[in-house]
Amino acid sequence: MSGPAREQRSGAPLGAAMLIGAALGYGANIPYARMAADLGVPGADAVAFRVICFLPLLLIGAGLGGVPLKVARREWRSLLLLGLTTAFTGLGYLSAIAFVPVGVAVMIFYTFPLLILLLTPFIDKVRLSGVQFIAFALAFAGIGLAIGPSFGSLDWRGLALAGIASVGAAGQFFLAARAPGGGGLATLFWIHLIILPVALTASLVSGGPAGIEKFSAAAVPLAVTSLLYAGAIILQISGMRVTRASVAGVIFCLEPVVATLSAGLLLGERLTALQYIGGALVLAGIMVNLGFGADLRRKAPVAAAP
Repeated sequence: MSGPAREQRSGAPLGAAMLIGAALGYGANIPYARMAADLGVPGADAVAFRVICFLPLLLIGAGLGGVPLKVARREWRSLLLLGLTTAFTGLGYLSAIAFVPVGVAVMIFYTFPLLILLLTPFIDKVRLSGVQFIAFALAFAGIGLAIGPSFGSLDWRGLALAGIASVGAAGQFFLAARAPGGGGLATLFWIHLIILPVALTASLVSGGPAGIEKFSAAAVPLAVTSLLYAGAIILQISGMRVTRASVAGVIFCLEPVVATLSAGLLLGERLTALQYIGGALVLAGIMVNLGFGADLRRKAPVAAAP
């Protein structure tokens, strides 16, 4: 068995636990990002802010841990692509909620597991099982019930931004599964160094950045969303090293459920019985996929890192 295959098989339970933690962090992050947007700090500014806060922490962590940040030249292309897909995911998602309701943005964004499902046979050379299709069907049905958005008034900009975020997330998952730069601090540092100019450019193009008074007013939600994001992406990048993108896609269906519940608690959005049923279906999909995923991993080869 090849090295990558052994790593994925032996670390799958830990990887799944890390991804569940990442999904929880990302989901709880969204209401705070919406709070910041309501206080005048749009998505591009919020992404730039959290990256500016995160980069020094990564440098300190690398210094204290003696972790070299140098990466092999052959990995630069993959790092650039991972940085760009991560940038477009965050920018699109956090910007979309300024134009359409959170539920609508979440539902469109969470078409990315379907994109992963469709692309997995071509990228990972894996034949998906009928059980996995059932798992995805349960998860998507659950998302539809849990989010339950109202499509009364939609802004095409929000729809387009959420769609861009979905495509970016699908690409991010496949690239993160190969984790250029080793999947640790070096990976995180370089992809965020790539994200920063993209976020700043997006902020300038959209008329930003916001004034210091708006950042001050939104200090608490910005701090919370930055901390949740930092913890989530560390867990995601680490967990994806030992988990297939197709499995991770179902696990991350937890995120919109958490976002919906958090929005109910923090933003006063009312939840219905159907939304709770939807959350249960998402959890059922995750359990079905994880319960039968071992058979798929034993039968299918693992694609080599690019």
